[in-house]
Amino acid sequence: MGWLRPRALLAVLGYGALYALALAHLAHRPGFDSGDSLVTLLVFGIGFSAIAWLVTRGAKAPPAAVKRPALEAFAILVYLAVFAVVVLGWLLSAVRGVAPREPLQSVAILAVKLVTMVALPAWVFAALGVSSRGLLAPRGFGLVEWRTFAVMGLLLLGLQAVAGRGLKEIAALHVPAWHVALFLLPAWAWLTIETGLCEEFLFRVLLQTRLAAALGSETAGLLAMALLFGLAHAPGYVLRGAHAMEGMTTAPDPWTAAAYAIVVVSPLGLVFGVLWARTRNLALIALLHGLADLPPNLAPFIRAWTRH
Repeated sequence: MGWLRPRALLAVLGYGALYALALAHLAHRPGFDSGDSLVTLLVFGIGFSAIAWLVTRGAKAPPAAVKRPALEAFAILVYLAVFAVVVLGWLLSAVRGVAPREPLQSVAILAVKLVTMVALPAWVFAALGVSSRGLLAPRGFGLVEWRTFAVMGLLLLGLQAVAGRGLKEIAALHVPAWHVALFLLPAWAWLTIETGLCEEFLFRVLLQTRLAAALGSETAGLLAMALLFGLAHAPGYVLRGAHAMEGMTTAPDPWTAAAYAIVVVSPLGLVFGVLWARTRNLALIALLHGLADLPPNLAPFIRAWTRH
């Protein structure tokens, strides 16, 4: 990916500086643990990203077909700004208020995400002359893809098992193991679409590819995407109560929300950004994203579709 090239090196330094400033801002906030955030950066953002780079050696990623880099990058940046404020900042909460009962709420949220994260941006790019079929065209799995899926899948599941609350929440359901097993594949398929396809299409296929083309550097595009991936979550912390899911007792001010998004969320985008840059395989990263989200979301999925 050319980490030592001038533009790439400048991007690395820029990301590091913004991360350090955000961390310094949060260090003075009560209840914030800088150590946990640094562990996330080191383990997930750096460690897992390095492993992703290694296991994808030999991948034959097709070149990104971006005919008008500046225009397409501008279009996705404008769309992302509107999406972050309207959808992540307000609409998802509104949907939960209109449809408070499950499984209707989950179906409604999935529909909103498919429309706003896949269908609408694909339509915008179709208006710019970019083929939707080309953006969503599936690619096959060869030896490299299967190796990547196996290694990264085990790592992501292992991290959730060690550091996540998912297994405890599953145990708290007090249902037989066969009952849990019955929901594994449906939950994975659901999450592969809701978080995998939706997030990877918007942030990796559209945003990262256009930023890399406009900036003239795959590394710069990756790091810029990770920052924007984090910052897109900030309006939700301020406007719709998403701060509660992050353990915050009160809604943060905009600067604190942005700093938190950079420090805590942006490193999570790095590993999937590396996988996209190296493989250009949307199915692969969508499946891995769904797998990573499976442990913490399996118990809520079971509760949504049963009475447990």
